[in-house]
Amino acid sequence: MHRTAPAIRTIPVDLIRPGSTQARRHFDADALEELARSISESGVIQPIVVRTRVWGFELLAGERRWRAAQLAGLHDLPAIVRDDLSEDEAFVLGLIENLQRESLSPIETAAGLKRLGETFELTHDQIGERIGKSRAYVTNYLRLLNLEPQVASLVNEGHIGLGHAKVLAGLPPAVQLRFADDVIRHKLTVRQLERRVALHRHPRPVFQPGKPGDWERLERELSDLVGCSVAISLEKDGRGELRVAFHSLDELDGVMARLGYTAAS
Repeated sequence: MHRTAPAIRTIPVDLIRPGSTQARRHFDADALEELARSISESGVIQPIVVRTRVWGFELLAGERRWRAAQLAGLHDLPAIVRDDLSEDEAFVLGLIENLQRESLSPIETAAGLKRLGETFELTHDQIGERIGKSRAYVTNYLRLLNLEPQVASLVNEGHIGLGHAKVLAGLPPAVQLRFADDVIRHKLTVRQLERRVALHRHPRPVFQPGKPGDWERLERELSDLVGCSVAISLEKDGRGELRVAFHSLDELDGVMARLGYTAAS
């Protein structure tokens, strides 16, 4: 038996209010303005989803379209009324729509997935099945809830990428902000951040050379690290030189990047 598709109604914008189940909390002003211009020219293509309340209609999905429609000066919106949904079902509907549209911030996504799992007592695998994502997707986002609040804000504001955030979330809160500052200040790649974190967890012992073979080994290891030939010369009083050979400016750029150096703009 086929379920009849819900009818689309036209509802006054001023009778609609955001729902309490919404996972999304932040809306980019520039993106809203861009959507409002599109709506002014072409109208709202996809209806929002609401349910009836004594005061009007509660918005379940499509808050961004509702906000942009107000900016565009629209008085009415196409809507699907879903009075058949429970509180939990309404939350899941809104969460899935936002995830499909990739309109949630990383921390909003993590909080939404956590609530979904706790509400229905789901494992990470089961959460993934419910929203059409992999278990790894769910686990990686839930890990972000371990971020220290200031670092979480930097992630939400786009100053730190999701890849960096996953690495930072595995660190104790006391050092997360320090490494987050390094990411922003030095424009570290995820791989560079991972190397710094590895050194923090397992500091390398101070090199104490003895035989000539020790120096040769150190030169080989440094050559592997920077990707160019490295030579070390040592005087009897302990002074010396470390020379790195490069054959082009591009090769020099590669050496500097491996050392974590970023030129000032």
